[in-house]
Amino acid sequence: MRELVRRGHRVATIKHIREPDFTIDQRGKDTWRHAHAGASVVVSIAPREVATIDRRAGKLEDIIRTIKGIDFLIIEGFRELRVAPKIVVARNNSEFKKLADEFTIACVGFSGVRSPALKREEIKALTKLVEQKALPPLFGLDCRRCGYKTCEDFARAALAGKIHATDCKAAFGNVELRVNGKLVPLSPFVQEFLTGATVGMLSSLKGAKGEEIELRLVRKNVG
Repeated sequence: MRELVRRGHRVATIKHIREPDFTIDQRGKDTWRHAHAGASVVVSIAPREVATIDRRAGKLEDIIRTIKGIDFLIIEGFRELRVAPKIVVARNNSEFKKLADEFTIACVGFSGVRSPALKREEIKALTKLVEQKALPPLFGLDCRRCGYKTCEDFARAALAGKIHATDCKAAFGNVELRVNGKLVPLSPFVQEFLTGATVGMLSSLKGAKGEEIELRLVRKNVG
């Protein structure tokens, strides 16, 4: 993370915690009391930090979609994730066999024959590999617009150098459509049409101009 930041990248992290009763809040603090009084979302604002505690179970895909304005996302844990490049830190062959899979791009410490082995101090080499192999979030959308049947197939091809990460049309399009939280793939024509129509209609509104426009539409049953 330090080396990525040193190179000018913005980095976010997600840490997987398996303890079912874990909470980052501190017993006795005001935020803790707010939550126990029934608040489902608690936000604390300090001079140099804003912390949000959302008291609900969350899916990894949904959490990732809320993170904006970053270049790299480092996820610790979630070893069952099948469509993200993986760096394995193993102490022995048993751990390697448990953690490594076809998406493993490097091993730190003990290494098998499928992935390059790096020492803990080889940070620059590891960072360069991350810059080369990083992929956009792929969560089984399987829209096939990249030419592959599944997101897993796309990830395999990208890691093998057969296709570039930016060839994922769903991740690198100008418009993202989600219906009831589910990502819906859009063709380039539909993306261009929605962009032109939305920008055109909003151009006369004060404060509606900008590079990123977020529009949320809720359809309610009438009658």
